[in-house]
Amino acid sequence: MAEILDPTVPPAAPARRAGHAARRAGSFAAVVLSAYTLAFFLLYALPSDPVALMLERRSSGAGGASPERIAALREAHGLDDPLLLRYLTTLGRLLTGDLGTSFQSGRPVPEVLAAVAPGTLSLAAAALVIAVPFSVALALVTSWRSDGLAYRLLRHAPALIAAIPAFWLGLLLLRLFSFTLGWVPSSGGEGLAGLVLPAVALALPVSAALAAVLVRSLDDVRQAPFVELLTARGLPWRRVYLAHVARNALLPFVTLAGLTVGGVLVGTVITETVFARAGLGRLLASSVETQDAPVILAITVLAALVFATVNLAVDLLYPLLDPRLRRENGGAPA
Repeated sequence: MAEILDPTVPPAAPARRAGHAARRAGSFAAVVLSAYTLAFFLLYALPSDPVALMLERRSSGAGGASPERIAALREAHGLDDPLLLRYLTTLGRLLTGDLGTSFQSGRPVPEVLAAVAPGTLSLAAAALVIAVPFSVALALVTSWRSDGLAYRLLRHAPALIAAIPAFWLGLLLLRLFSFTLGWVPSSGGEGLAGLVLPAVALALPVSAALAAVLVRSLDDVRQAPFVELLTARGLPWRRVYLAHVARNALLPFVTLAGLTVGGVLVGTVITETVFARAGLGRLLASSVETQDAPVILAITVLAALVFATVNLAVDLLYPLLDPRLRRENGGAPA
């Protein structure tokens, strides 16, 4: 249960705030490094040797590659080096900004990513722009009055929306708005018209999860003693609800909203496939299928960077939302 926010709590000392920022920056680096390390060893240390298998498939597509040709390709890409040396070498290159060359296309990985990243970033941003305001509005309307009609009707709506599989929701939207009504293109559309349906399909499950958390938090805060006290003092319910209940209920919502960024990036894999959009999601799926390790590692690092950056921003935002986290004796949250 949330507590009353006390704006009279003194702010933390600058040194403590700096220490908190340094700890979070260290966590940021650890998340990115862990994601890269896990992806690397999953790709290169499995018994099936996926990179060698990819090279054989690529060579066989041109009529079959000789063992000498395969060996030359492995040597050129450093695939015969010991695993630990290979890891340290690729990590060193990554730290200098060298993402390597795609095994499948032979192009530098940054060029491959740059060709499709804008589509994914615009889709993810549009989905979040839809999901966050919609989830807040749905939660506020639902929990306005616990004995109201809206509460009884909408209390379980987020769970119902979240239960719909993303690919099925995308197909339903395509069936209604593209094939039946013809309002938007069915696949690969450009501009706003081609972005609306994928963004909605990606945003609805995300907004359902966010709304469910915020509704639960609003219900908990509304039962706090200070709400009854403020109401007894004659404050209008709208002011009590929006200025005090909603504000105290925001922290769990903000936390989940930060974590949701990773879910949105993962969701683009299915959404871009259903709507035939070029993006990082489809590129990742095709790279896994063809065992294109440099591209997979680059997308993993990019996703980890975005995820860690957003969560770092959320952590640093906490003291602005809750003055208790700025007190000098307690310091910033761990």
